[in-house]
Amino acid sequence: MADRPQSRDERRSDLQDRMASRQGDRGDRRDDRQDNRGDRRDDRQDNRGDRQDDRQDRRDDRQDNRNDRQDDRQDWRDNNREDWQNWADGHMANHDWYHGCWGGDWYPGAGWNYMWDNYPVAAAFGVTAWGINRIGYGWGYWGYSNPYATSVSTSYDYSQPIVVYADSGSSSAAPAETPTTVAPATTQVAPSVAPPEAATSALEDARTAFYSGDAKQALTLLDQAIKASPNDTALHEFRGLVLFSLKKYPEAAAAIYAVLSAGPGWNWTTMIGLYSGVDAYTEQLRALEAYTKSNPKSGDAHFLLGYHYLTAGHAEQASQQFKAAQKLLPNDRLLSQMVGMSTPPDETRPTAAARVADVPVEKVLSTEKLVGTWKASSQGAQFQLELTKDGNFVWTYSRGQTKQTMKGVFAVDQNNLALEPDDSGDPMLAEIDFSNPSQFKFKMVGDNAGDPGLDFKKG
Repeated sequence: MADRPQSRDERRSDLQDRMASRQGDRGDRRDDRQDNRGDRRDDRQDNRGDRQDDRQDRRDDRQDNRNDRQDDRQDWRDNNREDWQNWADGHMANHDWYHGCWGGDWYPGAGWNYMWDNYPVAAAFGVTAWGINRIGYGWGYWGYSNPYATSVSTSYDYSQPIVVYADSGSSSAAPAETPTTVAPATTQVAPSVAPPEAATSALEDARTAFYSGDAKQALTLLDQAIKASPNDTALHEFRGLVLFSLKKYPEAAAAIYAVLSAGPGWNWTTMIGLYSGVDAYTEQLRALEAYTKSNPKSGDAHFLLGYHYLTAGHAEQASQQFKAAQKLLPNDRLLSQMVGMSTPPDETRPTAAARVADVPVEKVLSTEKLVGTWKASSQGAQFQLELTKDGNFVWTYSRGQTKQTMKGVFAVDQNNLALEPDDSGDPMLAEIDFSNPSQFKFKMVGDNAGDPGLDFKKG
């Protein structure tokens, strides 16, 4: 993660500046949208017979706007890091065979365009769908669930997220390791930390074995590497690829689901570089296609095939597979995102207006209004949020036997609250809506519109 100012006062000031930085941009974008909306209305009134021309003009405008957003995104990336990079590069930088992740002009479901249009404060932090997933699971806001991990026997427990953010030493009752299961660590993720020598050695041997066609030996070696470095998503994605090559599709889907819940998948160059040639990979892909065709009710196969299609650059085919998987699990959060990422917008339908609106004066937050100890519960989890007048916070949540605590600094702007942990991890961004002085709704920025959020009461 990028270096932070040393003192808490400096961090609070920096956090406040970042939150406020997008408000002017939000006003500019709103003015542009209003002007464009007015122009289109005038055009329709002037000549209804030119609807087809107007439709093409609007399509061109949308393409121009999409290109503008892509340019804005690239400008941001030239000077900042996207949220998932803050942890991923800490591991990926150690792998010389890693050449990047999925890229390109994602469709609205990917989170960039949607976030920028609907949550301007998110752009100041580079928040994407990947970061929303990780923050939602890591802070306990969402209960992590991997639908493909429950039905398979594996040497790794993918029913728990790979990456967990929490204060060092604050976790308790971590999943126990058994003779047949390697439980994921729940310790603090430390960016740019070299993997243990045992993990590096086992990984290199696994690469050699897989390249030469010995997938079974590669899997054994990867399990050794993961045991030494359990938070390295590159190892888990490689493991998913090896399982795919062995036609262990349910286990492969479980691994890839856990990887994509934390960040984007590899790009084609990285994946194909692990093979001795394209023909070897193509043969394995054809086998998965045949299996999926013969097992249309196999959601894990559809999901895995969609992942491989998207990695190979076939978004349309990927979308079809993700939709098939989503049909079997209509409420799954990750599948919904994957469908959104791979499905182009319907150009014949008018673009929905962004939801950004001016915050009423009575909804604007102040530090004084938030100071206190607040408690909430949701889906079997208990939350406590302590906010102090000097801008510090303590976030504690417990779910079952697991309890985690994060400490850091907070800042407010408009109706947004940002909680930045002390050690590592990106800020939790939320919209706050007070129903009375002793109760407020906490809605994570980027959360699904239908999700209830957390109802905090002063305790």
